[in-house]
Amino acid sequence: MAETANAIPTLPCPSCEANILESGFHNTCSETVSLREDNRAYFHGDKLYVDHDESGHETVDHECDTDAYCCECDELLPWALYEIRGLDGATPEEAAQTIRALMKEIEAEEAQPPEDPQLPGRQETVSGGSAQEAN
Repeated sequence: MAETANAIPTLPCPSCEANILESGFHNTCSETVSLREDNRAYFHGDKLYVDHDESGHETVDHECDTDAYCCECDELLPWALYEIRGLDGATPEEAAQTIRALMKEIEAEEAQPPEDPQLPGRQETVSGGSAQEAN
């Protein structure tokens, strides 16, 4: 019974149904790194070369994109990275509640009828019971 209580919860990828909490999800980040370069010049044969050694690598800025992708199918997930990472430190009950909320978001989006696209600059208005074009 304890094994079931400590099982990783299921958050399925809408595209391939893989449990992204087990198979993983990924995102991209941009980093700015500061480091020291020690430069020196030397001759090799009759040519001058300048080389350097790097040390003291330190990340001074790290910014993550909010898009998250399924590691199994590499498709964009419908949840922002921070929504998925919001499960960090949750109890099993809290995780289940959060996952239900995330899944309801998808169900609500799927239940909405697709928007009816209109041509640019063309609107239909109803007047006296009949549709008319307005420019």
